[in-house]
Amino acid sequence: MRRKSVLILCSVLCFTVAFTIANASNVEVIQVDALTEKTLTFNLNSGQKFTGSLAISGGGNDIDFWVTDPQGTKIVDLGRVSQGKTFQFTAQASGAYALHFSNTFSWFTGKTVNLTYDVGLPTVLGIDLGTLLIIIGVVVFLLLLVVGLAVMRYRKKNLSKTNQPPPPNSPEQPTP
Repeated sequence: MRRKSVLILCSVLCFTVAFTIANASNVEVIQVDALTEKTLTFNLNSGQKFTGSLAISGGGNDIDFWVTDPQGTKIVDLGRVSQGKTFQFTAQASGAYALHFSNTFSWFTGKTVNLTYDVGLPTVLGIDLGTLLIIIGVVVFLLLLVVGLAVMRYRKKNLSKTNQPPPPNSPEQPTP
């Protein structure tokens, strides 16, 4: 019974770790003063997917937003974002990707940008690594379950053989 509990606990732990890795979300709050620009940089590996959403507050609720790749080329250009917007891109090369938040058009009011983002794991054979980890976790769980059940069945079978009473009229039993 104890081994069964350990098996279940290990399986739950594997699923939790795989699910957490696959679904990690982050939030950044960026204050962009009037007449300024802020930049956030993320080092990504080729194949990683970046998904984000912006929510802007402050006078006018707008900000200019774009993303550049490691060579400085714009790969996402949302222009002037009012209120909020979502975006995504997949890193085509490893390196520093920059998210630009510009409030240079506003002379008096600063803006607050709430950025919620997920950085996915690289893809393997066209499958997101997080999804692949979950699939592997399910397969490992099923294998452990089958092996565990087979071992328990084998032990139960051997235990029942060793605990059998001797057959009648055997030399081990005293005769009345």
